[in-house]
Amino acid sequence: MVPQTREGAAGGRREGLHPVATICLDPGHGGEDPGAVRDGLAEKEITLQVALAAAAALREEHRVVLTRERDRYLTLADRRRIAAQAEADFFVSVHVNAAARPQARGFEVLVRPQQGPASRELALCILEAIAERFPERRNRGIRTAVLAVLRQSRPGCLVEGFFLSNPEERALLARPQAQGALGAAIAQGCAAFARGAEIMARGGVPAAAGRGRKAPPAAPSPRPPGSPPG
Repeated sequence: MVPQTREGAAGGRREGLHPVATICLDPGHGGEDPGAVRDGLAEKEITLQVALAAAAALREEHRVVLTRERDRYLTLADRRRIAAQAEADFFVSVHVNAAARPQARGFEVLVRPQQGPASRELALCILEAIAERFPERRNRGIRTAVLAVLRQSRPGCLVEGFFLSNPEERALLARPQAQGALGAAIAQGCAAFARGAEIMARGGVPAAAGRGRKAPPAAPSPRPPGSPPG
């Protein structure tokens, strides 16, 4: 979907007419649904702080809608409805991972099977931005999963930012500086995707395409059954 031209878009600090995307950021879980929990650290707390950091970085140039800005419960349908009502150009759900094996580590971005090239490009932009800010962490690539929250008409992806079940990465995720850096990386990837869509709308070729960049092959998500991202 192509970013719209708006004036004084809510959530952005632009002067005059500028191309601006409407981006829906979705902090996973919330309220009675804590997500993964390890050593008293809940996924819902981390995802909110990461998404707030991403929103703060994006609002200089874009209109940002958050599905939640506090600890509250939302159904998957609620999240899709918020994105639809905002007429979001694209949707990014923010999560952290968990596994039965504490050795599992790294970050990945999930898309629905057969979701289309725009969602994969969005996922790749975010994946590259996280890899740039966390070069020492394992890049698990783009993976596919049947995620109800991404069953939308707009490009979308779900970010799994490190493993709460891994002791080293849990310590990382507990640090406000790391939460902010992960949010900044997601914002960087969203902004890169929005710029690429703008260039394509003007009949040009995004720089990434000019470099012949290719996404890593998709693989099924390793998240254990019974613990779907929400």
